[in-house]
This record gives sequence, C-alpha cells and structure tokens, in this order.
Amino acid sequence: MGVGKYIVRALKCMILVMIMFCIVITIVFYTSEHDAAMKPWNLFDQGSFTKILIFFLAYSCVYPLIGYGKRELALGGELETRRQEIANLLAEMNFVPVYKESMESEFNVLKFQNKSAFIRALRLGEDKVTFTQKDGIVEVEGQRKDVMRVVRRIEWYLQQKSENEE
Repeated sequence: MGVGKYIVRALKCMILVMIMFCIVITIVFYTSEHDAAMKPWNLFDQGSFTKILIFFLAYSCVYPLIGYGKRELALGGELETRRQEIANLLAEMNFVPVYKESMESEFNVLKFQNKSAFIRALRLGEDKVTFTQKDGIVEVEGQRKDVMRVVRRIEWYLQQKSENEE
C-alpha cells in the first residue's frame, strides 16, 4: 500500500470513527435524564477532548495497516482466461465490476466493489477488491475480510472444478 493510499484510508477512518462517536454520545445524552441547561460536551471533563482525539488518531493510524491486505492466489492459468468465472463468483458474493470497461480493457487488472450502496457508504468507498496479474500469480487486494472471503471462495471453486473433471 502506498503512502497516499494509507493517508486517505487513515483520514476516512478518522472521519467515520468521529461520526460514530458523535452519534453514540448524542443518543446517550438525549435518552438519559439530565439538567435542562446541560449540553452534550458537558459530559466530558476538562482535557478529555485531547485524550479522545489522541485515541481517534492512534486508531486511525493503525486500522489501515491491519484492516487492508493483499493475498496471492494461484489460478492455474492466466487472469484473462478466468475473467468471466471470477466475475460470476463475485457476483454471487454481491460484488460488481467497478466499471464495465474493467471487464474489457485492462487484461491484467480486475476491480470489483460491493453492490450495496449502503455498504459502500459505510466503508467510505473503500470496499474495492482488486485482482492484479503479476508473474503468473494473481494478487488480490482490498479490505482484509473481503480478500479472505473472495480468495477462499475462488480456491474452493477451483478445487471443486478440478475434482469434477477427474
């Protein structure tokens, strides 16, 4: 992962964590009994905002390192020959090509994203799974949980296909 991509992911993570924190604090504040003159920011002691911001910053710096990853996949052939099979398998998993030209143009790269606009919004656009052909090995990159699901599904499919051919 490049430095630029890391910084973008860290900033998106920080924004998402701050939004979720504000939503939780607002819900807790307005569903509890309190003095009418009290404001939501009165829930925190002096100096706690600094500690909260440091926590957000630390979490946002660490999450892109552990939440995203790459995995190698041996397809037993070129990515070009398995392009449609991969697209069909990912369609079953609610992934669609990022754009139609991706399926037709770049022969050594395939990009997919989640079909659900809600999931894409929650992940702030960081839901892509990218297949790149490099020296006979296909590298799958994206959010770690999606990469693991996709690679295991493709490996299972290839294993089932080879067993059926025998």
